[in-house]
Amino acid sequence: MGPELSPHMTKYLFRPAFMGQANEEQVKKWLPLIDNFQILGSYAQTELGHGTFVRGLETTADYDVEREEFVLNTPTLTSMKWWPGALASTGTHTLVMAQLRIKGQNFGPHLFILQTRNLENHKPCPGISLGNIGPKMALNSSDNGFLKIDHVHIPRDHMLMKYVEVTKDGEYIRHGRSDKLAYSSMTHLRVVLARDVGFVLSQAVTIAVRYSAVR
Repeated sequence: MGPELSPHMTKYLFRPAFMGQANEEQVKKWLPLIDNFQILGSYAQTELGHGTFVRGLETTADYDVEREEFVLNTPTLTSMKWWPGALASTGTHTLVMAQLRIKGQNFGPHLFILQTRNLENHKPCPGISLGNIGPKMALNSSDNGFLKIDHVHIPRDHMLMKYVEVTKDGEYIRHGRSDKLAYSSMTHLRVVLARDVGFVLSQAVTIAVRYSAVR
């Protein structure tokens, strides 16, 4: 998937992940922007030092009770977000998986919506460092990027709160039955990948059969 196809990341990953984790108020605010491609999104879970081991992610989101804000930070080199599609050059927002911490207590990984680029000039927002991860073994036209976050403040309602909620005074409330619901976004993506691989394989088989038939 090259940069010219990055809106597909918004449609097939960013949007489903958002819809799976956002409450009604967040859907009302953000969904029109997403569906009209007024913002382009990515999904930032994988870190340089952590992939599928979600519990081991190092990116943090500390809740500031006085300011009613979360402070997102990638404190180490290995905590840098690494590999998300549409992150390097085209995306304006991303869903960041980070360790939620309130008053010193860690509540585990949760999703936050973070603006990465200015909507007027497309330059990185303050506290945001991002770019392309460089040459890969394949798909070098793909817009895979890295993201470093330096104590960026976001509003409290930028944490996706369909299954959990952090109140103004810092109380953590769970609405869902399982704390694994936050991981469902990547499960959806893997299903989509498996479906698409099947389609590509069917094309290859069709080409092979037709070639064999005329030999």
